[in-house]
Amino acid sequence: MAFDPSDVRYWLGEEVHLFVFRRQGVTLRYASSTRDVVIGEHTYVAAQIERDAIRQTPERAKDALKIRMAYLLEPAADEYPPTQELGDWWRPYIPSDEISVICLSYDPSGLEPPSVEWMGTVVGPTYTDSRMELSCDPYGGHGDAANQGPKAQRACCKVVYSTGPRGCNLPPDGYVVPATLTAVAGEDLTAPEFADPKRTFVGGHVEWPDAADPEIVHRRTIVAHAGTTITVADDAGDLAASSAVTAHTAGFWVRGAVAVDGIDGLTLTVPEFAGTEFSLLGGTLYWDRADGIREERPIMGHNAATGAVTILWGGAELEDGVPVSALPNCPGTWAACAARRPDPELHYGGSVYKPVRDPILEGVSMSWG
Repeated sequence: MAFDPSDVRYWLGEEVHLFVFRRQGVTLRYASSTRDVVIGEHTYVAAQIERDAIRQTPERAKDALKIRMAYLLEPAADEYPPTQELGDWWRPYIPSDEISVICLSYDPSGLEPPSVEWMGTVVGPTYTDSRMELSCDPYGGHGDAANQGPKAQRACCKVVYSTGPRGCNLPPDGYVVPATLTAVAGEDLTAPEFADPKRTFVGGHVEWPDAADPEIVHRRTIVAHAGTTITVADDAGDLAASSAVTAHTAGFWVRGAVAVDGIDGLTLTVPEFAGTEFSLLGGTLYWDRADGIREERPIMGHNAATGAVTILWGGAELEDGVPVSALPNCPGTWAACAARRPDPELHYGGSVYKPVRDPILEGVSMSWG
């Protein structure tokens, strides 16, 4: 970085505070200086930004951090501060994903790289007409949720599509079925592994590496399935008997695009959402913004006849013609698990035989026998 005589910090030997904010794949960098700070390949934009002194104490509440910066609520301002883009992450729509922050210190008069002084997540913002203050927590909110163990209840306590002890490990993209072909006839591929899929293959796809260049992977959509034979779209390429392939059953995703004039407040009409295999009520709607951020919203209502869904709150760039994806939720019942898996007894997290009658109101025995 070149010497900047206009910055008083160089003469006083004061440290410059650097800030790194990350949201999914988007990163914003700021410096509490009068000019941009370039360190390696990264540029920290000069901004009116400051933070509290960092404290490390036995009391968790005292380890929190406040970061203040310029932000204008005036929609017709002549000029906005560099930190306006960061503040827009919370206005007018709150984010559905976690935003992390890293605080660094840097001595511009020395040769040492910046040092990390604090890391955490943004809990929430507060605004005045010209300033935004972020409350940040070094611990995040994942460990704050109580009662995360299994429950003795009839409904399943597992998180759908999630992995680990609390997840049901349901694959949203469909089950993977490795197979070795015994015959190839045009677009028809035959293998004994195709005889008893966990879900229908129709709507899924099959993949295999190129014979000449294994780094090239071919992919074909599966359009039909009968017995041990699947039919792929287009052609079967260089496949032959004894070729190894990987077939994927139909996934749980529902993809489409918002219909023209299909937005009415928080209700979106997507033709592909009509007549879905599973109800989208309680599921999640996704779409990608131009800046690379993927937005998601809970689905509060689903009309299977018209394809209309109602989301909990709006979002930027959600307009006519935007491609959207939806992932249905699981009601957490035995019937729902059996509809999604061939072996629900190995995955269902509820207590099927737990009594549900009220022993006091109905005068029935409290015995489980």
